Amino acid sequence: MADLKSEVGGNLQRVLLGLMMTPAQYDAKQLQKAMKGAGTDERVLIEILTTRTNKEIQDIKEAYQEAYHKSLEDDLSSDTSGHFKRLLICLVQGNREEQDADLNRAMEDA
Repeated sequence: MADLKSEVGGNLQRVLLGLMMTPAQYDAKQLQKAMKGAGTDERVLIEILTTRTNKEIQDIKEAYQEAYHKSLEDDLSSDTSGHFKRLLICLVQGNREEQDADLNRAMEDA
């Protein structure tokens, strides 16, 4: 990667470096970037954590731990608050039901 960084720059460099990562590594990097520094990019946190499967979330957590030597759950907990924090912590645990929804039951509940 160091050779690539010395040969190209800008947007092309970012695209090529992103393509060299696994999806879990890329997501872990984007989550860390969203929480780094002052303020939090909540849209990135929501986009990633609500659209990934339980397996993908587990892979992201492992990649995050490997890359940053910190728990993703701990970083989310320290960077967010209130109901939003609780929602993100629930999502990052990767325990969502992933089976098809029962449409009849959903219609009854609506």
